[in-house]
Amino acid sequence: MSSATFSQTRTQALNLEKKTESLLSQYSKYQNSDISGEANDEETQLVEEITDLLTKRDSLINKLNRISDSDSNISTSKLQQLTRHKEILNDQKLSFSKIQSKILDERNRSNLLFLVRSDINAHKQRSANYQQNSLNDNDYILDERTRVDNTNSFADRLLRSAYETRDELLQQRVHLNNASSKMMGVLSSIPGINVLISKINTRRKRDTLILASVISVCILFLFFF
Repeated sequence: MSSATFSQTRTQALNLEKKTESLLSQYSKYQNSDISGEANDEETQLVEEITDLLTKRDSLINKLNRISDSDSNISTSKLQQLTRHKEILNDQKLSFSKIQSKILDERNRSNLLFLVRSDINAHKQRSANYQQNSLNDNDYILDERTRVDNTNSFADRLLRSAYETRDELLQQRVHLNNASSKMMGVLSSIPGINVLISKINTRRKRDTLILASVISVCILFLFFF
């Protein structure tokens, strides 16, 4: 009875070993391909199936151990088979762990590279924005400087125009003074001119007085009559 039970249990263990080997072969392909940032559904399901198979095989080997311990007449070949099943299970557990570690390391490296690239791109974008802002600031400063220069130039033109006007007025004043001096010189050089001018002024005053008297009489006449 124990011999039949051992054989049946060993057959189950052999089937699970083949399934485990097949799934490990599929799982190992992930370590040689481009690994995404997170495990996809297929990879997650594959890991769960392998873990479940390893757990079942642990149970089967424990069962084989109990059978061998309970049978004092168990053959050496069966004990060797049991030992071999344990070795294969340990090897496949180790292989599964190595594949998982390699995939995890590669995924962490990929995520780290992604973060580094993201930081570099963000830094480049910030640098570009800073340079653009600096260019805008420089353009603004240049525009302000141009406006200030234009204002200063306009003020300079106004000052030059004012100075030129002042110089012209001074020159005209000099010309008028010279003309007045010449006129006075001419008048003083003509004999009797002063007497003539005095008579003209006296006559003009007299005519003005007569005209004013006539106008006053006319106004009074209109007012009373």
